[in-house]
Amino acid sequence: MTAGGERETAIDRIARRAGELTSWLFFACMLIIAWEVAARYGFNAPTIWAHDLTIALCSVGFLLSGLYTLQRRAHIRISLLYDRFPPHVRRVVDAVNGAIILVFLGLLGYRSAIDARKSLAIMEDAGTASQIPLPAIAKTAIFVACVLMFLLAASQWRRGLRGGAASSSPAR
Repeated sequence: MTAGGERETAIDRIARRAGELTSWLFFACMLIIAWEVAARYGFNAPTIWAHDLTIALCSVGFLLSGLYTLQRRAHIRISLLYDRFPPHVRRVVDAVNGAIILVFLGLLGYRSAIDARKSLAIMEDAGTASQIPLPAIAKTAIFVACVLMFLLAASQWRRGLRGGAASSSPAR
C-alpha cells in the first residue's frame, strides 16, 4: 500500500526498494572512509581511490533517496499554510504542484540525458589520480533519478487528479 492507502504501483515498489537499497550505499561509504583512515594513519598507506569512490556512491545515494522521499511523500512542505486550506483547495494546490514537478523533472531529465550520453561516450573522469569516471557516474545517476522520479510523480499526480490521496501524510 502507498502512503495514502492506495494499492502500490510498480513505480512505488521500485522507489521503495531503491530507498531501502540506497541506505547500503551510505553504509559502504562509511566502511570505505574507515578503511582510508586506518590505511592512512595506521599504516601510512593512503589510497588514491577512497575519496573519489565515496563521492560517487554518496551522489548516487542522495539522488535515489530523493525518489524514496517522493514515494513516501515526506518532502518539505509549507504546512503552516497548506494545513489551513480546505480539501478542495489542497487538491488544486496539489494538481498545480504536480504539474510544476513534472515539467521540472521532464526538462531536467531531457538535459541530463544529453549530458550523460556525452559523458558516457568518452567515459569522462574528474581528472583525479584514481581516474574513476565520476562525471559519467553522476550525470547518468541524475538522468536515471529524473526518469524514475518523473514516473513516480506522474503516478501520484494522476492518482491525485482522480481523487486519491495525493497529498496524504507520509507513511510511517
